Amino acid sequence: MKSILGFGLGRSGSVLEAPRPAGGLLPHHDEEALTNLWLELTKAEAGCCKVMGEVCSYREAVRRTQEAEEKLLKDLGASGLTAVSTELRKATDEYLSVVVEMKAKSEEVSGGLQETLGEPVKHYHALYEHLNTLRRQRDDQVAVVTKTQDKLDRLKLKGKRTTDVLVDRDGALRKLRDLNGQLLSEACKFHQLRHSYLQPCIQAYVQTQVDYYGTANSHFSSQIQASRGAHQIPDSQYEATMDNYLSKIKALKIVAT
Repeated sequence: MKSILGFGLGRSGSVLEAPRPAGGLLPHHDEEALTNLWLELTKAEAGCCKVMGEVCSYREAVRRTQEAEEKLLKDLGASGLTAVSTELRKATDEYLSVVVEMKAKSEEVSGGLQETLGEPVKHYHALYEHLNTLRRQRDDQVAVVTKTQDKLDRLKLKGKRTTDVLVDRDGALRKLRDLNGQLLSEACKFHQLRHSYLQPCIQAYVQTQVDYYGTANSHFSSQIQASRGAHQIPDSQYEATMDNYLSKIKALKIVAT
């Protein structure tokens, strides 16, 4: 099971393979419990990967929005229109101040993303190392028991003495059951930790989004109010003027295409 939660945000992280089938060497209910738990772990991991994919998309969207705002200002300056229209120059200056404020906020959001989800998820998935070590030990022991059982079966078929091999098989089987129990217990703890550990991280991430959009709304609303006040345009006239400009923009062929 490959994970992107090592938080290179998109790079592959830990690999947690499914336990090797024991082939009837363990009690049915023990093997079934481990199989079902691993299915739940896989589903939860897939859900986390989906969330982190959305986080990556969100961070990229914030970056692109900021770049688009900066490009629009650059294009306005290069057009020369601000040198002709005093009103447009004032509006552009106001817009510039908002974009500068939002650039700092965008960078803050990107850093907040790493703090609220990046580092916590990285630490959480460090637990994979211990779990995966147990899984390998258990799988190796399955191979040992299988090999010993095969040897025992061959000796029985040949009618040879099996006492020593039987003792070895029983000892290996006890060790396998112990390892299987440890893996089941540790995997269960790992799964139960996920919700309590990650929920506050996701809540902090959502709060970061709320703060970002609240700041953007506040800045742009202030700019609009400042522009209206500076030109002393009544609301009805302002709306009519904006509708007129929007209609002209929508009529442009470049918009239609």
